[in-house]
Amino acid sequence: MRGLRACAVVAVGTLAMLAGGCAEDRTPLRVGSKDFTEQKLLAEMMALLAEREGIRVQRAIPYGDSRKVLQAIERGVIDAYPEYSGTILGLGGVEVQPEAEAAAAATRALLEPLGLRWLQPFGFENRFALAVRRDVTIRRNLQAISDLAAVPGPLRFAVDEGFARRPVDGLQALARTYGLRLGEVIALPVNDRDGVYDALLERRADVVEVFTTDARLGDYGVVVLEDDLGFFPVYQAAPLVRAGVLKSWPALGASWSELAGRIDDAVMRRLNARVELSGEDYRDVARDFLEELGLLPRRAAPPSPRGQVTLAVNSSSELGSLPIRAADAIRDVMPARHLVVESVARPTDAVRQGKARFGLAGAEEFYRLSADGEAVPVGEIEAVGVVGTRYAHIVAPRAESDPRGWTRLGVEAQGGSSWQVARFVLHALGLDDRMELVTVHDPRQWGGALESGEIDGLLLMVEEGHAGLLKLLRDADVRLLNVEALGRGGPALRFPFLRPARIPAGTYPGQQEVLNTVATQVVLVARVPRDDGSVGESGPGFVPGVFTRLPQRLPSGTARKLSDALRSREDVDPLLPVSPGLKPETPPVKRRVEAHPAAAILNVAAILFLLSMAWLLFHELPSRPALRSDEPRND
Repeated sequence: MRGLRACAVVAVGTLAMLAGGCAEDRTPLRVGSKDFTEQKLLAEMMALLAEREGIRVQRAIPYGDSRKVLQAIERGVIDAYPEYSGTILGLGGVEVQPEAEAAAAATRALLEPLGLRWLQPFGFENRFALAVRRDVTIRRNLQAISDLAAVPGPLRFAVDEGFARRPVDGLQALARTYGLRLGEVIALPVNDRDGVYDALLERRADVVEVFTTDARLGDYGVVVLEDDLGFFPVYQAAPLVRAGVLKSWPALGASWSELAGRIDDAVMRRLNARVELSGEDYRDVARDFLEELGLLPRRAAPPSPRGQVTLAVNSSSELGSLPIRAADAIRDVMPARHLVVESVARPTDAVRQGKARFGLAGAEEFYRLSADGEAVPVGEIEAVGVVGTRYAHIVAPRAESDPRGWTRLGVEAQGGSSWQVARFVLHALGLDDRMELVTVHDPRQWGGALESGEIDGLLLMVEEGHAGLLKLLRDADVRLLNVEALGRGGPALRFPFLRPARIPAGTYPGQQEVLNTVATQVVLVARVPRDDGSVGESGPGFVPGVFTRLPQRLPSGTARKLSDALRSREDVDPLLPVSPGLKPETPPVKRRVEAHPAAAILNVAAILFLLSMAWLLFHELPSRPALRSDEPRND
């Protein structure tokens, strides 16, 4: 018996060893990432190349933040993920290395005792950086982070949660290095890149922490400040993998090295944009890029391109923040569409003609000035959400003495926003017969046209603090005037969609007094066909003799979602046509039943009668016994 038991133990042990060996062979490669777009793209590329080598991959994309994912690879929970040299050195408490080669050597030296290998970098650097709005850089003359120390008062920051906690290369260390006074700090999840930029755009933060490969860095009209004290280390990205994994799968390191030096900053920003701005799946983008490099065979049937949606804006809008707000709302509501922002002379015309699905338009663009001086609705467009406000800014050469003697007023493209407002204002002031409107299309030519005398003054319809206007006031010898400087009259009384407004003193450099002007509401517009019998988003239309498909009326539900995404605090101006989706719901009024005593008594009697009839109908009557002849009768 003892011998049999011993043999059984040996057999079980042998099977366990064999099973363990088989299990080890079947163990997949566990690839993880942090929780933002760039990391997911790189990790997916690593996973796809591993699968190309016949290795089974288990994805943990995403896994967590920097600390969690580094702890996971140290403990063997995951086997590999993309990591940055600066992050490793920062979390390890190592002194900042400004040179890429020195940083790479220090990173490898720090990781090798832990049984980890940091392979060849992909080729780009994703550095942390500080960014501010373009108008703030002009107003405060900011170029470097050191310049922030001279800004009066504490600074409000918007950063990701990891950057707020990092002890060596994070926010607190940055503030100590540069002598910055921290005010409110908005800490957001690392994958909420939109939240960081929104905080800056909505003026909830003065300074934000960005990544230099952010897809939206150039899209938001922000300026990255120079790290003049060299605070931020080098952040080269490369695969980080456990040493034992490279021994188990020797082909893995060579496979991942095929990506070394193949992804520069511009390429990484483009890939991020395909996911974050165009709404593509990061897995498809990663595979497409590897196919583009020839590292994976091209698929026989590539995915079909997504539908495109266009937002039309005018040239001066590109230097402001309103198109950004509108574009963000469209991306939020229509993530499956590829958004294209186009600069055109007259956005409303592009929408009416079906060339653009949406347009950015002021209230004045819903009207035209008739021959008899009346404001006539143009039709075929409606507001689907409030974006903001534009103010009429009158810019004059500083040496000009009497603006009422002007004969040439500069505006943007004919038919555009400033052209329309200029016509309404001049007509209200009685100046339209002697004032010529001269178009100056390019914002870069505004200053030159004023200084050369090509125009006497310039009327711009832009939002308060517009970056292009700030640059003009800084670079040219010009000043801002009250609208009343052109002559007496009330443009807002004559045309009520021109609302009276004031620009606070100090809004612009050298502006020491309040400016009286007019303002118009800026809305996101969509097309309303003349004969709106459509049921979808597009339908047949007739233009220049041929049938084509034109955008139909935006569904009410989509308009409501866009309005909510714009997060405006006001409703559409009542003088503008508005989408039915933005109108308040009107449920039917419930009729109150009024009872009269006589009717009530009659109703109760009727109910009792019906109940008694029902009782007689369904109640079983008692059976009557039959009479017998032999029974005595009691007569």
